[in-house]
Amino acid sequence: MISAEMVKTLREMTGAGMLECKKALEEAGGDMEKAKEILRIRGLAKADKKAGRETKEGIIYAYVSEDRKRGVLIELNCETDFVAKNEHFVELALNIAKHIASIPENKDRAGTGEDITGQAYAQDTNISVGDLIKSAIAKIGENIQLRRFARFDTEGFVHAYVHGIGKVGVLIDYFAPSLNDQTLRVVQDVALQIAAMKPEFVSIESVDPEALERERRILTEQARQEGKPENIIEKVVEGRLRKFYQEKVLLEQAFIKEEKKTVGQYIKESQTGVEIKRFVRFEVGGV
Repeated sequence: MISAEMVKTLREMTGAGMLECKKALEEAGGDMEKAKEILRIRGLAKADKKAGRETKEGIIYAYVSEDRKRGVLIELNCETDFVAKNEHFVELALNIAKHIASIPENKDRAGTGEDITGQAYAQDTNISVGDLIKSAIAKIGENIQLRRFARFDTEGFVHAYVHGIGKVGVLIDYFAPSLNDQTLRVVQDVALQIAAMKPEFVSIESVDPEALERERRILTEQARQEGKPENIIEKVVEGRLRKFYQEKVLLEQAFIKEEKKTVGQYIKESQTGVEIKRFVRFEVGGV
């Protein structure tokens, strides 16, 4: 005899529906562990069917180690905004981020979910990260995909910021002579800047040469099509490149809290000795 209490217990343990739990217990002859196994097999089979569905929603999730020497940023996608706020989905994001942070082979690495899902899950090496995600799909009822991740390992410090309900996130690798409230305030301001203004490079010196050459080529051709004389095209291009730097280079951008200053000036005037080494910015559904 399968009691209502048994069904309730199995449901609490697995997250499966009442009817599914009752059927699994009947099939297992009342054996709770066997019933859990039956539900898991059925759930993973359903998860495989859901794996083809589009995942346009989700969250950006950040994890930073206690010593601030290691940080991870991930984009975990699902089908609906409702599930993106689900506590089980958020817990899954935390567990995946912690896994990425704990595996030595992920050191200073960035990539897609395919680079991670085959790894043995750090907290239970009997399953893979892919299995962990499939179990969540079975429990939550939507397709879930780990889209991308980035991990920073540094001799300096790592800072993470996730905006609002997790639609935008930033991970920063920086140097500072010491960690204090002023230093952390400055780095947080920089993180807010990156989240809002979408820079692509830290400094002019760090601009990708190919990207710079491409921009220079485009601006030169634009100037020619505008009928600018050949002898002033170079000056026109250099002037427009300054605007490119102001838009794309973090330290050259106008500081959002005080637009008469650049971000570089703000950091220098803070006298904290902060140096931004690198950053990554993720936005749900972004490039």
